[in-house]
Amino acid sequence: MFESQAVYSDSNNESDYREFEDSDYEDDILFDRNVDPSVETFSVNANENTRTNDDSREFISQELQKHMQNEDGDSDCVVSSDTKSLNSDSDASNEDFNFPKHNPKTDGSNSKLALGQVFQNKKEFKEAVTTHEVKRGRTVEWIKDDSERARGRCKHRPSCEWVILASKMHRDTNFQIKTYNSEHTCFCWNVKNKNVTSSWIAKKYMDKIKSNRDWKTSKFRDEVSRALGVDVSLCQAKKAKKKAISLIDGNLNDQFNMLWNYINEIVRSNPGTSVYMELKPNETPNNPSRFQRLYICFAACKEGFKAGCRKIVGVDGCWLKDSMYGAQLIAAVGLDGNNNIFPIAYAIVEKECNDTWQWFLNYLMIDIEIEEQYLWTFMSDKQKGLLEAFEEVLPNVSHRFCARHLHNNFKKAGFSGHTLKDAFWEAARATTVEAFNVCMLKILELDKEAHEWLSTKLPSEWSRSHFSPLSKCDMLLKNMCEVFNSLILDARDKPIIKLLDHKTHTNG
Repeated sequence: MFESQAVYSDSNNESDYREFEDSDYEDDILFDRNVDPSVETFSVNANENTRTNDDSREFISQELQKHMQNEDGDSDCVVSSDTKSLNSDSDASNEDFNFPKHNPKTDGSNSKLALGQVFQNKKEFKEAVTTHEVKRGRTVEWIKDDSERARGRCKHRPSCEWVILASKMHRDTNFQIKTYNSEHTCFCWNVKNKNVTSSWIAKKYMDKIKSNRDWKTSKFRDEVSRALGVDVSLCQAKKAKKKAISLIDGNLNDQFNMLWNYINEIVRSNPGTSVYMELKPNETPNNPSRFQRLYICFAACKEGFKAGCRKIVGVDGCWLKDSMYGAQLIAAVGLDGNNNIFPIAYAIVEKECNDTWQWFLNYLMIDIEIEEQYLWTFMSDKQKGLLEAFEEVLPNVSHRFCARHLHNNFKKAGFSGHTLKDAFWEAARATTVEAFNVCMLKILELDKEAHEWLSTKLPSEWSRSHFSPLSKCDMLLKNMCEVFNSLILDARDKPIIKLLDHKTHTNG
């Protein structure tokens, strides 16, 4: 290990030199008073002696006299003409020098190291050193690492002369570089760099991943390997990308802890909004309840739907991707006078079942004021538990089922082929009962079993010829819900607060 030396001169005899070792326990006051902060690198050879020039000796002598006066107690006197020190905002520990300070925001990707450089804490110092040396193809090994100091050396070759030491400043929590030999004596590039971890890659490439969330893992791995000159595995790249997204979106558990604040802000900033959250008692005694489901219907959506939309509502559910709780989002979507979709309400529930659909439909019925149920039509694709929920909550509404889903079931029952497909859609698009009966006779001639299968389905659920005119809509497909689900596709892999607060951009 290489030790640096500093030379002091007494005010009475400048030739009387006093040396001290730059050990892990060196005096920070002496360091602050003798290091020139303008020096960017500091390389010391154990066989060389360090000497000061006349100007340095005179300066050091004056500093020691001031220090001796401090010990005598005279330093408490303030000179009124010293306006520089009175107006200074610097810390007392380094007020004599303007040491270079590391800025993580501007210096993060282009870390530069210099003797005397100040860091806010040890973690910031180690990250800066790692980033600096990874770009030079070197691996840093921390041979001393505690709350007071951190000493690193080149891991590839222990005989390499590169070394760096930072320790806490005097009466301060900041870390300062006290020893730094910037030159490597090993002439090799470390391709398998242990400092290039998935966490380190995530922090370095977080901004790029934020603007390109669909970055393929293989291409991301190739970009990192090419830019850093190191080997990065697909598994490592996948973990790094996942950690970066977690840093961008926030931790899932932390977002659940913020849920009450989010709800209170919605209610405060959107008067009239309906928000209902249900909690599940924790199985472990004396622990807080756990989130179970959440319903939101904004006041603008509620009033807008009642003022200018048709009395037809599509209901559907979709899985929330990458959710550790396996939650689902269910939504109610309407149509305005121009056949544009109009989201009404949505909820995050644990799963699609009779209980969750009843819970959702009860609040929806109150919000859009469904009183005369026969006037309303609901469109779905027979989700699990939905029909039973309608029987309990809204038994008198009309139902339509998406003709595309019905045709898929038609094919799964064994009735495939272009001829039967065309006959099915002709019957679905028929606008009169007579035209519908003609189409059904045609299907009977083609395949008797297919006709029997379709005869078990109520025509009012899939054919225009039997639709109720009260909804003022003859849609055969549940496209309103499909469009809504496609618009929230980017939000479905985010934590709950980011998901709820996601802004959807359309080209329309």
